Amino acid sequence: MGTPKALLPIFGGTFLENILNTISGTSIQETIVVLGHHRKEIEQAVALESAIFNPDYEKGMITSLQAGIRSLSWDAAGAFLFLVDHPLTDRTTIEAMITQLAPNRIVLPTFEGRRGHPVLFSSEVLQEILALPSSEGANIVVRKHPDRIVEVPVNAPGILVDVDTPEQFEKLRREYP
Repeated sequence: MGTPKALLPIFGGTFLENILNTISGTSIQETIVVLGHHRKEIEQAVALESAIFNPDYEKGMITSLQAGIRSLSWDAAGAFLFLVDHPLTDRTTIEAMITQLAPNRIVLPTFEGRRGHPVLFSSEVLQEILALPSSEGANIVVRKHPDRIVEVPVNAPGILVDVDTPEQFEKLRREYP
């Protein structure tokens, strides 16, 4: 992308600020930002209340998810995974997902039958994620027992927006000025 995705501009702020602002208006009780590559630039640009550094970030995204899980409160019922390259989520989606959290569940939002982000994992599933080697991703845990997945239909096309290329970013800027 030529610049950290977390700092790409959207809605008068950055991708990361947009996600954090959305979370702050929900019933989520604890927010942890896991930093890796571009840590210094992000910390200088965005005021972060609770951030940790994952020194193993080069080994893969799962190591960042695991670092975040390890820093959660011991009594957390579950945790959301928000990816910075999925900058469009809304409070209504988050709250609808929270109502579906139960032991041993993975909660996914869907729009027009397609799964999106963020993803909500119950505490039991978080333990499975912690046990994964860095060569695997959280999708291994998601696919392991499809019967524990709860899909939450939402009227939020933003859950499907993933920005990985300059072309996708330009498309986002045209659709969400």
